[in-house]
Amino acid sequence: MPRKTADFLLFVLLATFWGGSFVAIKFVVQAFPPVFGAMLRVGIAVLVLAAIFLAERRNLRVPFSLRRKMWLAGLFSQGIPFCFLFWGERQISPGLAGIINGTVPLWTLLLGLASGNGERFSNRKMIGLLLGLLGIVVIFAPLIVFGGTRGEILGTAAVFAMAVCYGIGALLSRTLLSGGAKADFRANIFHQHCASFALLLAVSALLEPWPALSAVLAAKTALWSVFYLGFFSTAIAFLIFFHLLREWGAVRASAVTYVSPIIALFWDFVFFRNVPRPSELAGVLMILSGVVLLHAAPARKDL
Repeated sequence: MPRKTADFLLFVLLATFWGGSFVAIKFVVQAFPPVFGAMLRVGIAVLVLAAIFLAERRNLRVPFSLRRKMWLAGLFSQGIPFCFLFWGERQISPGLAGIINGTVPLWTLLLGLASGNGERFSNRKMIGLLLGLLGIVVIFAPLIVFGGTRGEILGTAAVFAMAVCYGIGALLSRTLLSGGAKADFRANIFHQHCASFALLLAVSALLEPWPALSAVLAAKTALWSVFYLGFFSTAIAFLIFFHLLREWGAVRASAVTYVSPIIALFWDFVFFRNVPRPSELAGVLMILSGVVLLHAAPARKDL
């Protein structure tokens, strides 16, 4: 299979894994404290990644100076944004969280331009980003329940903070993968997850009352959701994302957040026979147009 085709299929698979994460998070935060739920997600991911790398006999040792950079990237890629996301989804709908998550490529581009470490700017790239964001708004806008209460406003602000953190994390991770050191991306992923788990464990232990083990085991829907989030939406998803980050660059890899709503519409039709509305089909066309514009240029030139 040609490399470009394989990367595109991985892009779609990643969108599938992340497309279902917002509904899964909603199940989790309805049963568990938010940061506790995020901690379980990353904890499962650490165990899965450790098992994979142990089976591969992968050497994950890196110099301490490089490890510090990995930890910092991990805190902005997962630890801090997961705190914001899981807490925010207690206050707002998964649809609204999905729209805000769609701003990640835009934040990645803008933060990269502001720092001078971003990818090359072009009008085509900006139009693609804006088309994708507009498509997400068109799809999810009819589904949003937003009453403007204090909790919803704070929840919206928290998820926006998540999106900004994701943008910073993508830029930091791309620097690690494409800089002079060129850290092994598997070691990068593992150390980022470990740093994120340590942060979430500390925050949850200090600020949240932990549920009893019997209550955790009784919440079967939440447990299956946590397993899905940890195994598919975190461990496997980040392996795919870091591969695309290395091959395509931060902005184009982050554009996966635009495709997730399309996957959600597909599964909605398969399982529930809900036919997409005209507004949803229009949003899909906008998203596809934006992705085509983002991926029209040769991938390596973005790094």
